[in-house]
Amino acid sequence: MQVFWAKGYEAASLCDLTEAMGLSKSSLYDTFGGKNDLFVATIERYRQTVQAKFLGELQARQRETGSARAAIAAIFDRAVEAAVRPDGRQGCFLGNCAVEIAGSDPGAAARVRAAMRATEDGFYEAVKAGQDRGEIASDRDARALARSLTSSQNGLLVMAKLDPDEAALRDIARLAVSVLD
Repeated sequence: MQVFWAKGYEAASLCDLTEAMGLSKSSLYDTFGGKNDLFVATIERYRQTVQAKFLGELQARQRETGSARAAIAAIFDRAVEAAVRPDGRQGCFLGNCAVEIAGSDPGAAARVRAAMRATEDGFYEAVKAGQDRGEIASDRDARALARSLTSSQNGLLVMAKLDPDEAALRDIARLAVSVLD
């Protein structure tokens, strides 16, 4: 996953992949079937690890603070903090995958769509909870807000790949969260 995340699907060579995994080419083919099958497996691995951690953190922050809005703001703050670290300029794995393979690999694209939808669903649940508590505008469509938050988070990470200017990224995060007002 780290090789695909850093280099992208096309630029990741079999040599890069086998070296990172400590496998021979024949073992890679025996285990995964090929580069594309490995790539699809990494999308699932991302969902089970990184995305599950993100969604768990969103829920945990809501429990800790008692505020969905504060939890969402903290998630955006965390994204900025990660993006400005020297190793943080890789962007979002799912966003990178979507850009690179959306039109050329329908199977992988479907998995990326499902994973993006899970992120959206996590934001949706938080927005609904915040609306129920009266801390997020209830006259706004919760699903539309969740989509906006998902898009803004991915956009922030794309911008960070280009220029990890912390002040600019904090502006993006602040405005993204302001849609909840």
